[in-house]
Amino acid sequence: MPLSAERKSEYFDKLKELVTNYSKCFVVEVDNVGSKQLQSTRKDLRGKAEVLMGKNTMMRKCLRDFVEENPGSPVEKLI
Repeated sequence: MPLSAERKSEYFDKLKELVTNYSKCFVVEVDNVGSKQLQSTRKDLRGKAEVLMGKNTMMRKCLRDFVEENPGSPVEKLI
């Protein structure tokens, strides 16, 4: 089921907030990773890092928009 425009907007705001507030970003592809392993990883990172999962296209669009609004940002290297 596709995300509503409101949910996408919330996701974009959340990702832009995280990219703005944190100096480091770790992007990982999680194809063929079991839910138990993801659960364990998220549990281990709790309190130390933020985990935000999303669709590739949505993440790329959000990061491109962020770079357009903030030229010269280190986020540009992620695109």
